[in-house]
Amino acid sequence: MTNQIKGSLVVVGTGISVSGQMTLVTMNHIKQADIVYVAIPNKPGMEFVKSLNPNTHSLTDLYEQDKPRAHTYKEMMQRIVEKVETGFNVCAAFYGHPGVFVDPSHDAIAYLKTQGFKVLMEPGISAEDCLFADLGIDPATYGCQSYEATQFLLRKHTVNPYMTQIIWQAFSVGEFTSATAFSNQNAFALLLDKLLNYYPASHKAIIYEARTSPLFATNIEFCALNKLRIEKLNAVSTIVIPSLGLPDYDLSIIEKLGINIL
Repeated sequence: MTNQIKGSLVVVGTGISVSGQMTLVTMNHIKQADIVYVAIPNKPGMEFVKSLNPNTHSLTDLYEQDKPRAHTYKEMMQRIVEKVETGFNVCAAFYGHPGVFVDPSHDAIAYLKTQGFKVLMEPGISAEDCLFADLGIDPATYGCQSYEATQFLLRKHTVNPYMTQIIWQAFSVGEFTSATAFSNQNAFALLLDKLLNYYPASHKAIIYEARTSPLFATNIEFCALNKLRIEKLNAVSTIVIPSLGLPDYDLSIIEKLGINIL
């Protein structure tokens, strides 16, 4: 497809604390864009982006109580795409990393590629990056399994308890709309039961919440797995389940490699 007017899209991540974690590359893209669309869940972050480019508009107005999130994400994607197709150089800035838990960014890029537009995604600091730093976890030590809570519950995932487990969006497990105060007690109980198939009841889990501003503190709370309750969580809580330790060596592989581990 040939376009007489050629727009473009750059998708960037603002980091979790936005101004404190935004890269110079991201700031440059925001400044140079004809129009900026932003999905950031706090006003200071939005205002910081506006200070870089006054022609900045929020995408979060598309969220509505009890509206399916899939519909909201589709509308975000359409709003971005329409401006690119009109010929604007658009920058879409998403909280954290723009490719992590961000359907509109992937959908917009995939569609615009098929239409011949120039597209680019720049990385950002995600909640997982903050988690590794704040909890002192190296994912290379034990390995790491990471899931969105509802997908983890609905699918037949097999947990490896020797790996670190990260369960995202546990507060809204079983929820498919934008209900702001939602908590599904039954779904959370089922989630907990699934985890307890792999761990002792007393195994310590971590409730983690990354700081959203350099002025705020990171929230880290330890809790026995069988004492974990949804009332302890909020919309930004992540459940981390530490490894049970390293599994035994595969002696047959070690023998074939001729390695002496003693």
